[in-house]
Amino acid sequence: MTRETQVWIIEDNPKIGAHVGLFLTDHGHQVEVMPTAEAAGEQLRLGGPPDVMLVDIRLPGQSGLDWIERLDRDLLPRVIVISGEATVSEALTAMKAGVHDFIEKPFSDERLLYAVRNCLEKQQLRLKVADLEQRLNTSKPMIGEDPATQTTMRRIEKVAPTNGRILITGESGTGKEVVAATIHRLSPRKNKPFVKINCAAIPTNLIEGELFGHVRGAFTGAVGTKIGLFEQADGGTLFLDEIGDMEFPLQARLLRVLEDGKVRRLGDREERKVDVRVLAATNKDLKAESAQGNFREDLYYRLSSLPIHVPPLRERRGDIKLLLSYYVNQFCVQHQTGMKQLDAALLDVLNAYHWPGNIRELRNLAEQLVVFGGNPITTADLPSHIFEKENHAPHGLLRISEIPTMPWKKFKAQCEKEYLETVLHRANWNMKKVAQQLSINRTYLHTKVAALGIHRKKS
Repeated sequence: MTRETQVWIIEDNPKIGAHVGLFLTDHGHQVEVMPTAEAAGEQLRLGGPPDVMLVDIRLPGQSGLDWIERLDRDLLPRVIVISGEATVSEALTAMKAGVHDFIEKPFSDERLLYAVRNCLEKQQLRLKVADLEQRLNTSKPMIGEDPATQTTMRRIEKVAPTNGRILITGESGTGKEVVAATIHRLSPRKNKPFVKINCAAIPTNLIEGELFGHVRGAFTGAVGTKIGLFEQADGGTLFLDEIGDMEFPLQARLLRVLEDGKVRRLGDREERKVDVRVLAATNKDLKAESAQGNFREDLYYRLSSLPIHVPPLRERRGDIKLLLSYYVNQFCVQHQTGMKQLDAALLDVLNAYHWPGNIRELRNLAEQLVVFGGNPITTADLPSHIFEKENHAPHGLLRISEIPTMPWKKFKAQCEKEYLETVLHRANWNMKKVAQQLSINRTYLHTKVAALGIHRKKS
């Protein structure tokens, strides 16, 4: 059985206090009416805060506004200001301080009930966020209550204590790096280094030296010896982000390290033994990439002993409200704006949005809403693209509606053949150029041309 929520009404007008108290009692709340701020302050000292405080600005003795400004900042989101005589300046002062809502007298019962329910819901959400933050600080991986998120969390907790290699897959912005860091924190290697590198962010001619290190004179500009990331991560974890963008020749060197656990710096003859757990992440389908000759199949199987997929935000919509509240609260503190409320209609719009940028996009949006938005934050504060429907074109590259039904293998082979013939014709059968355009290995291209029975037509 859930307890009754406690509501304090700090109001010197006995008629208003009695009416509001009776109305809220009828709606299941435990109500206490106090005529002065001093009485409320004494009650706070004796028994702690209620769930919601309705405070009139004009009170005998200490004014409601003065009392609010002296309150602990953590209590302000529980406060709803009610007044019929407040100036614009006083209203702004109260809202900037971080109170939940401001209601002008006379107000309707519906407006009051909406404010109280919204305040209680926000308070419950804050408690959930605080609990999730605590769990996150104790090495929990992700914020979320959606079943898809919970499934991923359980997989993380199972694989983390092992020493197996893990391939983390998912779209850009879903939090793959957070998952990797959490796996390290939950592993027996947690007190050893966690070293990460983005394989797509470093130029190809530099990444080999970053991973394996080099000795003095190994190449032009190598004025000293540098320890590579494998050696830096010895005893710990090395996270290879965007592994799908690693160049083919470097994949062979990585495979060798994974097989024998030895690294050799560029320009050096000596091999060094390292004990490193490798975690890799990608937004590509490495199995399909290996089938096309873009990624070594043997390396793929070496890396993906224990696969973990991080679902996109559109597949875990149950987390949107909690994530948004978490980031809004975080940025309110960071930018010192005072706590801001979220209008219910705002969440309806965000739940319908398709989130192509996933959690990274939501986090960026939360910061924009905190800095540029009002209080409460409403749909009027949202950028226009949030309201655009996801574009589902009637057809993509192929006019599917015009293609007769045929066996799947025949359809796939015919599509590949026609597309490859077209690209070869455009490039005047320059195989090197075509391989580069299609991002495939030239040997694989020759094999595919022969397998599909494509022949160059004579002029």
